[in-house]
Parts: sequence; structure tokens; C-alpha cells
Amino acid sequence: MVRYDHPVVRNGKVVLWRGAWRNKLKTKDREQSAKTPAPSAKHQGQSAAVPAPSAPRPGGFTLLADPDDACASRLAGDFVAALQAGGADGKIVAGGVSVAALSAAVDHDSADLAIAPLDALVADPQASAAWRERTPLIAKLSGEPIEIIAARDVADLRQLAGREVGFGPADSADAASAATLFSALGVAPRPVYEPFADALNDLAAGRLAAVAAVDGRCAPALAQFGADRRFHELAVLWTSTLRTDYAPVRLTAKDRPNLIGEGERIDTVAAPRALIALDAAPGSLRAQAAAALTKTFFEGFDRLLVPDKDGAWRDVNLAAEASWPRLRAAQEWIDAARPASDASLQSFRAVARGAASAAGGPAAQDSDRLYDSLMQWRGAAQ
Repeated sequence: MVRYDHPVVRNGKVVLWRGAWRNKLKTKDREQSAKTPAPSAKHQGQSAAVPAPSAPRPGGFTLLADPDDACASRLAGDFVAALQAGGADGKIVAGGVSVAALSAAVDHDSADLAIAPLDALVADPQASAAWRERTPLIAKLSGEPIEIIAARDVADLRQLAGREVGFGPADSADAASAATLFSALGVAPRPVYEPFADALNDLAAGRLAAVAAVDGRCAPALAQFGADRRFHELAVLWTSTLRTDYAPVRLTAKDRPNLIGEGERIDTVAAPRALIALDAAPGSLRAQAAAALTKTFFEGFDRLLVPDKDGAWRDVNLAAEASWPRLRAAQEWIDAARPASDASLQSFRAVARGAASAAGGPAAQDSDRLYDSLMQWRGAAQ
């Protein structure tokens, strides 16, 4: 038994000792972990030490999801149900998913997997190589559009510099992605951390200059907001600094009839989400457990494509690449399942790469060309 060097509370009781199973870890793994710095809390000013790698959790896996992100919670529920159908027992744990919160989850051994804002992870300059290896990617999930809602006298996102903007609750995915995006754009508003519905009320009352929303399809309050036509959506202009972590998205009046005029198009970006393993460095016991879960997830992925599951699963490409290390077992499964080269797909890739290499990134006509090319490839592939 090993005594904890920090307070750990479980089921309302303070736990003083760690189980004897930790002695199964190799000495060099423990020594390396002691040398590994934890990532800093870039946006909340918190930090946490990274403990020795943990063993697989008895009684099934736990998936950490942001309780303030209804879309992520829905995806988490679908994921757990799909893995349970494949024979893996699991449950959802509600909690923050900022870099600091994920660090704390590792520190307190509170989850095995997490649905996390990939853009915030990638952008954190304090995330060491060791930390990246200990939180490997299992799958990149669908991107979620970032919407910036402001009064109509705010015509440009840059006008928000120095003004109060609702970012969502502290440690939430919304707050992490909003902070990351504004930083990438070189705009420094004054973040206000509060629930989304409260932020919309403050915007309507003039107490906020704008509100940032990530994936408003899961925010009923946004669907009803702006009927008086006093507010609109701000464009997020595509720049080369956004190319790595984001994808261009276009919104129309069909998406937000109260905030976008008929015939108007608002260009913005989609924030990537990711399914990651926690405390699963290569060769660790947790990596072995994550490998088994990954196999069940990948081989049963079709369970997530049925009508009663969230439609965002149909936009997931299990082989999609990201600027983050992938769990070795996930990469091996993808390599083994990779189909032979498809000429129509290669043609689409050529168009996409040409648009991506254009100065300043893809323009509106590039987006239309990409869409047409993708539709042609999908037609050829069916």
C-alpha cells in the first residue's frame, strides 16, 4: 500500500492509501512520471501534478464528459451504450474538460476516457511531450461550429477586444475553445464564465458585448434568442493560424433565422472534439485497457450510425488525423482496416490540398468547390 501525497475524496470519504496493484508498475515508469511536468491551466490559472500511471479500473471504464455541453453528453451516452452492447461495462462521469481539469482527472484517477476540446489541448504551449503521450487520441470526433453572437452595433470580431464576452462555465469545453480561438485570432476580450442561458440574458440586457457558443444545435436557448432582431452572428474570418486545429463552416438563415438574414452567409470555424484516453502512456496497464475498449468501439462503430443515435457520429472518420499522438492500438487497427487506394478519393484529396495551400486559406468559392468534389466522390464510392 502507498499513502497518497494529496487529499483524495471518494464517496464522501477521504482515502489515504492507494491499492497494492500500483506496485505492479515498473520502477522506471514511476520514476519517469515523477519527472513529468503537468500542463498548466492556460485559461483558469490552475495546475496539477501528474501522478504515477494507474492500473485499469475494476468494474468497468468511466468516460469524462462536460455536463454543460449537451452535445458531448449525448455523444457520451451513445458511446457507453454502444460499448455495453459490445460487452464492455462503463459509465459517464460529469466534469470539466479544460486542460487543467483533465490534468486534475489524471491526478485524482477519476476517469479512463474523456471527450475533450482538441483545439485547447493542441494549443496549450505547456503541454509536454510526456503529457501528450499519456493522453493519446482514440478518435477525432466531428467539429462543432463556434458562433459569436453580438449586438448589431458590433460589426467585426476585433471590436470585442477588451470587452466582456460570455465564454461559458469555467473548465467547460465552450470556455476552452472560445479562449483558444480568440487567442489564435489575436483578439483579447474579457472572459465571463457563466452558464450559456445566463450569458444570453446578460447579452440581451447589455451587460455583455457578445457570447461565444460551441455547437448551438444542443442549446435550446439559442434557438429562441434574437427574435427582436437586435443581435446577429459575427464572422470568423479564416486565416492560416486556424488551419491546423479548425475547419471552415458556413451558417445561413436556415441555421439561425433570428440572427442571420435571408440570403446572408456567415463564415466561421468548427472546433474539433476528440475521444482521448487518460493516463495511457505506451506500454502502461492503462494503455492495454484502452486498447481493448478501442477495439470494441471501432469494431462496433456501426451501432452508433443508427437513427436513434446522435447524427454527429455519421460525420466521424475514425482514421481522421490530428495534431496529437494517437493510441498505438487505435493506429494499428486503422492501418489494418485501411482500404486500397480509391482514385475518386485521391481526386478529392487533391482538390482539398489545393484549397488548403491557397494563401490565407480556402475562400468561399473553395468551400463550394470542395463540397462539389466531395459529393462526386461520395457518388462514385456508393
